[in-house]
Formats: sequence, C-alpha cells, structure tokens
Amino acid sequence: MNDPRAVDLWTLPEDRVQELASGMGGLVLLTPDERARHHRLRAGCRRRFLGGRLLCRLALSARTGLPPATWRFVRTGHGRPELAADHDGLRFNVSHTDGLIVCAVVRGRGCGVDVERVPFDDDKATRLNALLDGPSDAEAEARADADARGLGVAVSERWVLTEAYLKGLGVGLADGLPDLAFRRHGDGRFTVTDHLRPALAARWELALLRPSPHHLVAVATEDGGPLRWRPVPPMHPMHPMHRIQPVQATPYR
Repeated sequence: MNDPRAVDLWTLPEDRVQELASGMGGLVLLTPDERARHHRLRAGCRRRFLGGRLLCRLALSARTGLPPATWRFVRTGHGRPELAADHDGLRFNVSHTDGLIVCAVVRGRGCGVDVERVPFDDDKATRLNALLDGPSDAEAEARADADARGLGVAVSERWVLTEAYLKGLGVGLADGLPDLAFRRHGDGRFTVTDHLRPALAARWELALLRPSPHHLVAVATEDGGPLRWRPVPPMHPMHPMHRIQPVQATPYR
C-alpha cells in the first residue's frame, strides 16, 4: 500500500462536488486568491474549479497523512497548478471535463493526466485529427500499419494521451503535436515516440482508463509505476481519509 512508485488516480463525478465540499469544509479550505477566482467563474466552471482544488487536497492528504489545509498552490506559465512548497518530491496533476474531475499524484517524478467526455462528435474528431496529424509519409504508413495490427489508437485516445504526456512534461500543446505517436502494448501500457525529445520520451509510460461509460482518462508517468484507481467514496464531515482504499485499476481496452 505504501509503494513509493505508486501512481494514485483519483476520480470525482461532477455531481458529487457539493458532497465533497460539505465533507471537507468547502470554500474555507481555499486561499483568498482561490476564492476570488472561484467567484469570477460561471456556474459550471465554478463547480469544476472547486471540485478540482478540493480533490487535489484530498489526494495529497491521503498520500501523506497531512491535513487538507496544508496545501498551497502556484500556477506555471501554462496555467498548471503546482505545489507552492516542496514536500519530498510530491507531484500532482489535475484535469476536468463535463461530468468528471480527476487528479494524479506521484512522488519524485513527473506526471500528467487528462480526461475527456467521449465519444467525440464528428466535428470535434475532425478538428482534433487536423491538429494531431502532421506526420511524414513514412510515419503515416507506419501508423496505418500499426492500426492494421491493432496497435494504433483512435483520435479520442490519441488526444487524451497527448494532453497527459505534454502536461507531464510541463509544456503546452503547441510544443510538437504532430511529432508524437503512441504505441499500445499487450499489457495495456502505452509508450510515446517524441521526435523533438526522443531520450526524454523513452522514460515515460502511459495508461488509459474508462472510469465511466462517458469518460476517457489518460495518465502519463515518468519512469512508470503501478496505477491505483481511487474513486472518491461517499463523504461526510470529518471523513477519516486514512481509511480510503484504492481499487484495482482495470486496463483500458
């Protein structure tokens, strides 16, 4: 249970944000800057923002045993929240979409996570394909061959894998979208080919999960590690977080 290489993936349905807020103290846990930002957002975005900040605190506290009020965040140039102080190499990443909020926590290495509502409609799939597809003729042929052997990935899969990987690196989507390709392995893992950063990419492993019939999640982790899926359990005030147990992560097929 205390495997330092473990990757904890926390998931929170959007319709349970208020329940989590009631169990953790709600806006009281947020900093003044976070509360001001929360106030400026529209209703749906406000709910997801609150859920994301509370889920991060829950996930980090469950990993360390520290109280949720411990955590303070700063934003990177790409808008990614990071811990404001070092906690023995603790790292996290958060993502949300309509209906689901997710947070990944690791220690001592990089991580990235992305969640999307699926299936994509035709317009979105076409737009994302246009963004993702920029390979040379040889690369296109290799991808077609991989698809024929069942090793390729669909546009929704490629998109969440791309987002998770680039978020793990701490760079934006403009940094080499057409230069990425993903390969599915028999054990459910994915590896990435990155023509801009080949040596760095060799250290990263990715996984896909379907935590609900309508959502697809990608987790990217530097140097890999066992994935523990941790759905947020029913909450109530003063919930004993040390009793929250992970469930077996089922590989995406």
